[in-house]
Formats: sequence, C-alpha cells, structure tokens
Amino acid sequence: MGFDDIVGNASAKATLRRALERRRVPQALLFVGPPGSGKRGTAVVLAQALNCLERADDACGACDSCRAVEASRHPDVLEIVLEKRKSSDEMKSELSIDQFRDFKQLAYLKPMSGRRRVFFWMADLMSDDARHSILKVLEEPPSSTTLILLSENAELVLPTVKSRCQTLVFAPITAKDIEKALRRRGLDEERARTVAHLARGNLKKALDADWDEEEKRRAAAWLSFSALARGGGVAEFLARFARARRKDVEGDLDEEIDLFRSFGRDVVLLQEGGDESRLLNPDYRPGLKDLASKLDPRSGLRMAAAIDLARAGFERNQNAGLLASALAARMTG
Repeated sequence: MGFDDIVGNASAKATLRRALERRRVPQALLFVGPPGSGKRGTAVVLAQALNCLERADDACGACDSCRAVEASRHPDVLEIVLEKRKSSDEMKSELSIDQFRDFKQLAYLKPMSGRRRVFFWMADLMSDDARHSILKVLEEPPSSTTLILLSENAELVLPTVKSRCQTLVFAPITAKDIEKALRRRGLDEERARTVAHLARGNLKKALDADWDEEEKRRAAAWLSFSALARGGGVAEFLARFARARRKDVEGDLDEEIDLFRSFGRDVVLLQEGGDESRLLNPDYRPGLKDLASKLDPRSGLRMAAAIDLARAGFERNQNAGLLASALAARMTG
C-alpha cells in the first residue's frame, strides 16, 4: 500500500511526499479530519515509507518492512490503542498515562530493525494526565522517532500539544472519490453513487457498512418523506422522533435528515428539468417523478429549505423533538 492507495486528500499526501523526498519529515505531526477521511491509513503509509527498503518517497508495499508495518508486527512501528479492562472484555474509554509512560521509554530507544521509530494514536482519546505527560517528548523529540497524532476535532488537542506539531488537515472524502472506490469494489454505478452520497465523506463507512440494513432505512425514510411531502404522515413521523428522548433518536434523526435532503434534492432536480443521471436516488426514479409532478415548484423548494434548516439545527445540537416537529410542520405547511 502506498499514498496512491489512500483515497482523497491529495494535498496532504503531496506534502508528505515532498517531505520524504527531502528527508525532512517533521518529528511530530498532527493529522486532523473527520471520521473516515484517511488519517489512520495515511499514518500507516507514512510509517511504511519511513522504513521502506525499496523507496524513499513512498511505501513500496511489498518489501519485508512494508508488509510488517501493514500487519502491525514491525518492531519499530507502534499504534497506541485502547486496552481491554482487566476485569472484563470492555475497552477502556481513554488512553491512559500508564500507556504513555511505556511510550516515553520506547521513544528514546534506537530503532531495532528499521530507520525510524514511528508511534501514532488518536489524540482525542488521551486522558488529561496522558496529554500533559507527552509534552516533554514533543518538545525534545528523539532524532530517530516520528510521532503522529490523529484527531477528529482540533479543539480537543491541547494548544501546547498542537504548537509542537505540524498540522495536516484532512477533508471529508468527496462523493466522487468514494464512488470510484466503490466501483473498484464491484458495486454498480447507481448503487455506488447512492452509497457515496449517504456516506457523507466517510470512506470507511461506505466500505464497511451493512448496506442491506441501510437500504431498509432508506426505504422507510422514503415512505416518510413522500407522505410528508403530500401533506400526510405527520403523526407517524412525530411518533418516531418528536416524542422520544434525544439520545434515543439523535443518530436515526441525523440519518433521516440526510436521506430527506437527498430525496428533496432529487425532487427539485426533476421539477427543474435537470439531468436525471445526476439523481442521488436513481432507483427511486418512478416515485420521485410522480412526487415531482404532483407538487408545484414552490413546494419542492420549500421542502428543501425546511430540510436544510433541520440539518443546521441538528448541527447546533438543538432539541431533537422540536427539530422533528418543526420539520414536519414546514414540509406539510
């Protein structure tokens, strides 16, 4: 596996390649980006490249060193992960200070078989004690060690930690890039386009999700959306969302809003005579066409605006029940 095998984020990959070519890879890096944007995969490839026996600017993916890193058995490359609790099979919720005491000792040892020692971990999972404990290593990193911190939210990284790292920002993977990756996995064009849109920039979700189960959710969301668009289905929708506690429904409502947005976009596209090859839900074409023909253009745009307002409210952490009630009222009003 090399940088070309990592989907998306060409700018971040180019930066790392240039640093490898010049042999000036920073000793402390911070990769920041949403889930599924390729941070961990890029960290693995960088660890391979820093120890590759064949190439200097990338990982060949085939030499003994690259294969050992890929299999998590290279003696100089360590991913610090959550450990199981001693009394059960549950995972600890944080990376502990004990783990980083061990890390600090290992970081100052010379590489055993490779050119560089590489450590990487999710910075967001560190306990407060662990965060403060690594400052000394980041301030005076060993010359033969590279540290890679991964984060989904830069606000969770201590400013004193952030200031000691070179930050690379990873954007969500584009729907087009996810679609290409899915096509390489054998999905047909229409299914790949739909899945790529629903993945919301998360390549890992697109590749790993149970899409038969997701398809059932999409079918249920379509029934709800089409009923609301025609002025009905309010009671059923409110029973699912408005009358439940937020923690019980927030994940489902989040996904429902995204599905509603895709259906609303398709309805407006059809009403405006757009290219049908751009439909996000091409397998729902007959139902979408029927709905678009029965709604006046102002209704389609009003629904799209109502869904966008619900998405904005959800991202501001507004009450789920109130959001669901407002969405239903705006779509049927």
